[in-house]
Amino acid sequence: MPYTSFDIKWFIKNSLWLLLFFANPCLAQTSKITQLQAKLNQVQADTARLHLLQQISEAYTSVDPIKKLYYANLFKTLAEKLHNEQAIADAYVQIGISYGVRSKLDSALIFFKLAYNQSAKIKYLLGMGKSLSDMGFVYDHLDNDKEAIKCDFQALAILKKTTNQRGINQLYINIGSIYFDLKKYELAETYFNQCLISYTASKDTAGIGYGLFVMGNCFQALKQDDKALDYFSKSLAIREKLGDVNGIALVKRGMGQAYFHQKQYEQSLNYLNTALKSIQGIQDKYEECAVLLDLSDVYLAINDYNKAIAAATRSMNYCKEIKSNSGVSEAIERLIAAYKKKGDFKKASQYQSEYITMQENILNDKALKDVTLTEFGRIRSENAALTKNNRLIASKNNNYLAQLNQYTNIIVVIGVILASVILLLLIIYRRNLEKQTTNKLLLQQKEEIAAINEELEALNEEINTQMEIVNTQNSELERLNGVKNKFFSIVSHDLRAPLSTLQTLFSIYHRGDIDEDDFEMLLARLEGTLISTAEFLDNLLEWSKNQLEGMIIKPANFNIGDCIAENIRLFESQIGLKRLKVDNQANGPLMVYADRNMITLVIRNLLSNSIKFCRPGDEITFSVKREANQVLIAIHDTGPGISEADSENLFNLEHTISAGTQNEKGNHLGLILCRDMVIQNNGNIQFESKPGEGTTFWVELPVEEFVSVPVL
Repeated sequence: MPYTSFDIKWFIKNSLWLLLFFANPCLAQTSKITQLQAKLNQVQADTARLHLLQQISEAYTSVDPIKKLYYANLFKTLAEKLHNEQAIADAYVQIGISYGVRSKLDSALIFFKLAYNQSAKIKYLLGMGKSLSDMGFVYDHLDNDKEAIKCDFQALAILKKTTNQRGINQLYINIGSIYFDLKKYELAETYFNQCLISYTASKDTAGIGYGLFVMGNCFQALKQDDKALDYFSKSLAIREKLGDVNGIALVKRGMGQAYFHQKQYEQSLNYLNTALKSIQGIQDKYEECAVLLDLSDVYLAINDYNKAIAAATRSMNYCKEIKSNSGVSEAIERLIAAYKKKGDFKKASQYQSEYITMQENILNDKALKDVTLTEFGRIRSENAALTKNNRLIASKNNNYLAQLNQYTNIIVVIGVILASVILLLLIIYRRNLEKQTTNKLLLQQKEEIAAINEELEALNEEINTQMEIVNTQNSELERLNGVKNKFFSIVSHDLRAPLSTLQTLFSIYHRGDIDEDDFEMLLARLEGTLISTAEFLDNLLEWSKNQLEGMIIKPANFNIGDCIAENIRLFESQIGLKRLKVDNQANGPLMVYADRNMITLVIRNLLSNSIKFCRPGDEITFSVKREANQVLIAIHDTGPGISEADSENLFNLEHTISAGTQNEKGNHLGLILCRDMVIQNNGNIQFESKPGEGTTFWVELPVEEFVSVPVL
């Protein structure tokens, strides 16, 4: 199988990452990594940890580039903490290598330049040489041979000052790889063999493995497959011993190609598929494209066209992703061949058109490079001619030469200034772009935060609302629980007494301990107690119902005088027993607008309280008068009055139990019920009392509501 441009460009270049001159050949072993990590967990001193982090990062180069990046960043952070300038430069190199192994060349180049600038600032020659050599790798990958060679020669000059033989060997490999790209395989083999000899002399195991590999590539390119397999086999043995995952994959790919050339297709597929799995693990898209092209060639050779198409299609897609026109062109060639052999000429024709377009793009790129090189040559020639003319003029007129030199210096200065201005403008433009991107990101984050805050505020409002509802419910439950407790307290106290009296009376009667006159007297007292208890039960049930269910008001127009008269008649027997004088001055019709049943209960409770607490011979007076839009009802008695302490709690349940002048049981529940009912009927209730002078209650109710009557 003849080598393609894509094979030459990437097969040798990708392998160069595996043997950077600063890597310890033993560190790639997994067991060595484990040992270093164990030491790292034990060491506490920052300086010792710094050295271990560098070693671990280097060891992961050919095992796991993602983990290499992780440890390289730890290495850099600790170096910055310790202000170790050389270590910072080395850390930049390690980070760049991690990106380079994964074919992220732009990122790799940025970190290598950072490493060079850092090293140059402190005159760290080894760091400058490392970073320049790595920059040469990147430029070589980017097909910029001019910059690659420039970096290689600069690195070589610096490393010769440091006597770093490993770095010098690597640069020879770099130069050999450029000859390899130019298909000068004999020259490339000369440089590679020189490095192999040097690595062997220094017993550099990793270097020997790499040297054997590149030598195998050269012999394979020279179509000496037996020699190539021999070198590949020796390199594979070394790399498997070192645990070099990427290196093993590259060697197996080379062996797969060699077996393909010898038409040992089964062996070729075995090695190529194994190499593909390893390369997929380290995410090297460039090498994956190349292996897929090799597999496509093998499948074409064994007439498995579907697999050949699948492999070539994957390679084409990856090459488009990494923007490799030569790789895309190679993949399309395989697709055209496969579809032709399969008999699908329509597909083959479609890819043929795409191939022509791709070739035109490649030719355009090449033409542009050729034009650029030609222009450079022309400029150099013109400069040479100008130099010769200047020398002739200088021999005739020294003054003119001095002026010309002066003008030249001015032009150079102006050129430098213009170049600086242009560079500054480019930097400012790039920073502005970065700032715009950052501002957009910050604006987006601000909007997201605002949206989250709005959601949180809405959620907070909902929670507050729920809390208010819960607090209201808790307050209501506490109130109802208090009502319940008070209800049972009153019932247990006020009902137990009359029942106990009745029980005692019957017990005495059955024993015969009381005569008939005393029994009749006790019955009269018991009758009063039962009437009082019945009245209490009415109030209690009405109050409890109102507390639990709420009052239902049915207002209507009625004569308040009739309501007062009815209640006086209701208590005639009790009034007579206590020899009280009741004066009803509400004789005239005076209409009010309220719930009659409620107001009747209010008048009855107020009259009952006056009867209970008046002494025999006291007077009770009812009076009614209208004031503006209110009717004022007054109930005055000449009883003992209410103390100041009782006045403060008259309309609440704090102190409910009291006794009348003849030990009648009384409580404030009726007054509380009176207040609630009067208020519910848009009225008001007040009282005035002086101990020893009596008590007056005033009830204000709205006057009669006018109802229009339709005219017939």
